[in-house]
Amino acid sequence: MTKQQKILLICLVGISFIYYISSCYINTSNDGSHYALVTAIVEKQTTVIDDYISYTGLTDYSVKNGHYYSDRLPGTALLLLPFYTFGSLLEELNLSALSTHMPIQEVTVILMSNLCSVFGVYFLYLLLIEFKFSFRVSLICSILFAFGTLNWQESTHVFSHAASMCFVFASFYYLIKSPSIHHRFYYLFVCLLSYSIILELQNSLLFIPASIYIIAAGKIPHSFFNVRTFKSIFTSLFIITFFLSILIGYNYISFGEIMLKSNKYNPEFPEEISFFTSLSGDFFLGIDRLFINSQNPEVIANFELGVKNDIPGLFVTSPLFIVSLVGFYLYFKKQPKEALLFITIILINIFIAAFHKTVLVRHVFTITPFLFLPIAFVIDTILKHESKIIQFSGTTLLASLSLFSIIRIYYVTHTYWGREISQAFPFIKELPIYFTFIILLGIITYFIRLSLSKTN
Repeated sequence: MTKQQKILLICLVGISFIYYISSCYINTSNDGSHYALVTAIVEKQTTVIDDYISYTGLTDYSVKNGHYYSDRLPGTALLLLPFYTFGSLLEELNLSALSTHMPIQEVTVILMSNLCSVFGVYFLYLLLIEFKFSFRVSLICSILFAFGTLNWQESTHVFSHAASMCFVFASFYYLIKSPSIHHRFYYLFVCLLSYSIILELQNSLLFIPASIYIIAAGKIPHSFFNVRTFKSIFTSLFIITFFLSILIGYNYISFGEIMLKSNKYNPEFPEEISFFTSLSGDFFLGIDRLFINSQNPEVIANFELGVKNDIPGLFVTSPLFIVSLVGFYLYFKKQPKEALLFITIILINIFIAAFHKTVLVRHVFTITPFLFLPIAFVIDTILKHESKIIQFSGTTLLASLSLFSIIRIYYVTHTYWGREISQAFPFIKELPIYFTFIILLGIITYFIRLSLSKTN
């Protein structure tokens, strides 16, 4: 392992540690709905959550034929399965005393979001290296992304957003890195993006810009009528169909209908009965809510008001994104195809979120690394500039914006539901679980590497 790899590993472990101790137990209707579903699957082998309906706060649930169901897509619950099982294993081994909370599974499942957010940081680093940025610039940007954006907050609870961001961003990393649609990285892209559909439905639309990019970037090395090309396209369609079948199958088992929306039967949000009614909000007010909050200006300056569902727009919470917008100009000059791909992905997500009846900043969390990455071009330009004045003023501005972003994200994270700023890092008392998991992860990684080395 090189010196740079050791530094990167230490930073990633450090980030995972901060994310973990910043976490909190299941305490909202959103993460409660995911948790209720995974609990029902494991404990009752059913999708009916009648025995666990209290977790949903009678808000994020569906009801049909006298039974209660989660109104969340099943992708997050499926990802929670190994982490829930980890908690159950600790119970079986009489190690429940490692946690101060019962059931212990409410603690272990948070590791899923922790890992997804850390992997989001890691894939940002990898893509920056792929774009030929230096180790220093790549690491600085990755750390700023880790603590200067809502990636910190989304790592601390079991919502779908951290997983969606991770799977989508990782998929496009592999697409950009793949030389052609015949390469194994391309199939990783298809698998990851396909799975992201059963995390958040709107991710299905991202196959459109991906297809355009594949053609524009010349990733189809032969004619469309080539047998190998047909094979790749057919395999891609099979993978997409497979993951969509999981979603459709889940909804059919639960509701007895072939459909995509798992929240169709949520009595608390009647607008979710169809895509048309759920996307009937005011677009311009939605845009304002996502980025500025000029309609609710008091939450901009007053930290105490800009919390929970009133978190200010991205430019207010993390003004580093404003610098990133400048970076898109430099990004486009150097890599126009990738820049246009990122812009299209961002616009699709913004369009869907802004039109939604309920507009929340976290609804566009998936695009966070896509929107943040261009800041690397600005940082690189400042550090390489010949003028010492430009270097000093640029670095000072970036440092100031970074500090503000980190402070505000810290405040937002530690004042979410069930948390108080005076009692930050609530999971410090759950550190035995973290260290046990890290040791287990290390052992598994060691044996996987050992088996691979013997195979080679």
